[in-house]
Amino acid sequence: MSKTTPTEAEEQKTLVQWLRAKNMFHFAPMNENNAHKQNRKYAMIAEVKAKAMGKVKGVSDIIVMLPNKILFIELKRQKKHLKSGGLSITHTKVSKEQYEFMTHANKFGYAEATICYGAKEAIEFIQNNA
Repeated sequence: MSKTTPTEAEEQKTLVQWLRAKNMFHFAPMNENNAHKQNRKYAMIAEVKAKAMGKVKGVSDIIVMLPNKILFIELKRQKKHLKSGGLSITHTKVSKEQYEFMTHANKFGYAEATICYGAKEAIEFIQNNA
């Protein structure tokens, strides 16, 4: 067994596999713009176009649709287990826009938005709300 902590992408893949196995309707808005890695000018044009078409900064990573509730999950890398047995302080920060999105979403009685550190915590959050 590897001692390394899974990446955020690996955590999300694990969560999506579990959601699919449970036949739970979900989606990932894929709000990130990685075009800047190849061409800054193209990235700026793509970002302007995306905003004009309704892109909102801070939207959660996974949205799960339950019969009477919508869950917004901002998935972060799980905290590392230290040799002392404790948990590390996570280095994965939640942006101002992510907090604002969650605050806004939580104003609706049929929605709940939260931050989960790792797929296991996200699965527990879903099970507690299902």
